[in-house]
Amino acid sequence: MQSIFLRASELFEKSIGSGIDRNDMEEILNWPVDQVSVLFACADQVRRHFHGNTVDPCSLMNIKAGGCPEDCAFCAQSAHNHTSVTVSGLADPEKIKENLENARRHNLPFCVVSSGRKLSKNEIKIIAGALKDCQGEKHASLGILDYEEFVILRDAGVSCYNHNIETCRSFFPEIVSTHTWEQRVETIKNAKKAGMKVCCGGIIGLGESREQRIEFCEEIRTLDIDTVPLNFYIPVKGTGISAPKESPFELLKIVSLFRLAMPQRTIKVCGGREHHLGPLQNLIFFSGANGYISGGYLTTSGAGIDADDLMLQKLELVKREAG
Repeated sequence: MQSIFLRASELFEKSIGSGIDRNDMEEILNWPVDQVSVLFACADQVRRHFHGNTVDPCSLMNIKAGGCPEDCAFCAQSAHNHTSVTVSGLADPEKIKENLENARRHNLPFCVVSSGRKLSKNEIKIIAGALKDCQGEKHASLGILDYEEFVILRDAGVSCYNHNIETCRSFFPEIVSTHTWEQRVETIKNAKKAGMKVCCGGIIGLGESREQRIEFCEEIRTLDIDTVPLNFYIPVKGTGISAPKESPFELLKIVSLFRLAMPQRTIKVCGGREHHLGPLQNLIFFSGANGYISGGYLTTSGAGIDADDLMLQKLELVKREAG
């Protein structure tokens, strides 16, 4: 038992210092479940070292739903999958402003998210116009945009762009064929070029191997982004991917992996938090996360902002002041 504590101490020192390597990553994912509390303590201390008791939640609004021409196998909004998601056009700007104001009252950054490969330039201008009129911290996730379109959003006050690479490069062709992993990375680079922060992560449990999860973590680390959202896949009837079989502790070890690999980044646990972790979801923080999505997701519901706020209060954690 003494050696497991010593190893956790070594991982802590490497994480806050020179950085963990691939062998360390393999060890983290293979960490014995009966000793996982030692790993979590290590990840928790790394989180506290860089982020203290401050966490960084955000809220989403699905401003254009369903009917997406892309063939992402996991996505309930893809037209290639036969799900019950209702197709809806671009949300009314006044509704967007109303949701943004509600997020601001709860000290939450607000992210507008659309289905589809991308919004048209005219739709981007409509959304930018709605956001420009509002106070509060504004984020967006509107597809594969070019540099000029990012400038439109930036000038409307959008400070952060979300564009997940979803999974590692080697597994990506197994789940998407209508666009490439490289196109997603190029979008991230364009957002950074426009001076925006970037939120980029993906989905765990799509059928990728343990080695591919490490590959995914390494690739995210090389992109030098600001926030890493981790989603645990929730199967939706009509999509072609089965539910992940990992236990909550196995999923939480992945959170620890990303924290120890990227100690200074914001690591958010997003979709699937309530579904897969249930009463253990407050362990996301003790396994290394310092962020989450609050108030619901794109096609699935969440615990709600009030319940999340109560969880933070009980854990003596505080929200970062949204800009």
